[in-house]
Amino acid sequence: MDAHPTRTIILQILKLLVWIVIAIALVKFAFFPNQQSIEEITGDGNFTFPTVSVTRGDLSHEITLDASVVRNESEAVKATTAGKIVWLYAADGAAVNEGDPILQILHTEVPEMDDPEAEPSAPIETYHDVFAPAPGTLSLDALIDQEVEVGMDLGSVLPDTFHAEVPVTPDQLYSLQGIPKEAELAVTGGPAPFTCTGLKTFTGTPSKDDPEGKGAGPQLRCDIPESELVFDGVKAKLIIHGGQTSNALLVPVTAVEGRFKTGNVYLPVDDITQKPEKVEVSLGVSDGYQIEITKGLAEGQEILEYVPRQTDDDQNMDPEMGIGG
Repeated sequence: MDAHPTRTIILQILKLLVWIVIAIALVKFAFFPNQQSIEEITGDGNFTFPTVSVTRGDLSHEITLDASVVRNESEAVKATTAGKIVWLYAADGAAVNEGDPILQILHTEVPEMDDPEAEPSAPIETYHDVFAPAPGTLSLDALIDQEVEVGMDLGSVLPDTFHAEVPVTPDQLYSLQGIPKEAELAVTGGPAPFTCTGLKTFTGTPSKDDPEGKGAGPQLRCDIPESELVFDGVKAKLIIHGGQTSNALLVPVTAVEGRFKTGNVYLPVDDITQKPEKVEVSLGVSDGYQIEITKGLAEGQEILEYVPRQTDDDQNMDPEMGIGG
């Protein structure tokens, strides 16, 4: 009879002890956290700008442009003297060669008289032929007995010759380091690629069908040989060889500020808070990825891989790197 109450009292005491332990633990966690100190974290990284070394190698450059085949412009047939048309050698629509006679003009000149009472002198008549300025198809707007003045348009010759032309950007012109005298032309669906001569630049003018003026600006043009069969408006590829060099000093274009003849590169410094040293260099051929250094650097010399970015206000170097040029 006495064992049962004793066991009950012992269980109650054990429960009380458990709750006391739990309470003590909660107080410690709440008011006495771990006071172990943490070591201060300090940066020990080596912050440097990426660099590259000047190397030697071979480099060639060519650009391929989307061109169009265009018939050469009509050339005007003009009166070479004042007078009256007395003969037509060729009819409208006739095929002519350069130098063929087209028409004849009778020029009449009355000599001046010093003595008003003297007998008038007979008029002086001379005949002048007008010739075709180019080979092609004649478009004639002239009639027998028509009076004309010097320089009057009497027709035109639409040539049977063609050229290729293509708009270009200033960057493309700079990359060529000068315009070669010829290029290679591959006509779409036409003959095998051939040499297009007389390569030159000109400034295009917007047409009536180009109200936004997209046809204006620098363009390249070269003459198509008469022996090649082409048609007006056909598309083509114009391949221009811009130059090549062997065993040249080369660096990435990202390292150079400038692309034509002269530029700047930057030498690395130990303290990144200081401005990199700028070095002026002379430039040669570039393929768009590497560029030739003709003066200013030596083989193996280390330079910054990217041109440092500059601020707009004082042109100070920003430690943040940017691709320049």
